[in-house]
Amino acid sequence: MRAALALALALALLAGTAAAVEVTGPGWRLETGDRLRLAGVVNGWTVLRDRNAPAGADDYGFVLVRVQRPVPAADRGWYLQAVLRNLRPFRFGALPAPETARHGGLPAALLEVTGFSTQTGLPQMVRAEAVYAPDRTFLLIAAAPQGQWPRLRDALLAAMASFRPERRPDP
Repeated sequence: MRAALALALALALLAGTAAAVEVTGPGWRLETGDRLRLAGVVNGWTVLRDRNAPAGADDYGFVLVRVQRPVPAADRGWYLQAVLRNLRPFRFGALPAPETARHGGLPAALLEVTGFSTQTGLPQMVRAEAVYAPDRTFLLIAAAPQGQWPRLRDALLAAMASFRPERRPDP
């Protein structure tokens, strides 16, 4: 799987264009769109970064994707809030209950909230989604500095919307 990520990253860098790239991970795929680029995998998170952000920027728009253990249905009401509270790049105040949704035919939880960057202390808009498959949970996090969110929101949410979990064949 890492080979597929490395190949997609290499092709995107060689092309030097803003063309959309399909990114794949363990049991999923999504399209980067023309605003995001694959930046790599960090601590199990696949990172898509705003291609227009300066290389040394402290805060920029991004999408994170990660595969986690399956979450039992009884725990889904609080799981996404717990993930956000423990996500290192951000600090949040009180978090509302997540909305229930469906993504790729699977149950999902969704939150869109304002948090603060732990690096700069500046406000960040964060949209988080947990997609609950029977054998795993997919986490998708889109974020951008509050002042950049209006310009980046559509591109970030389009990448999240293009996310497709791969269904495992029935045994």
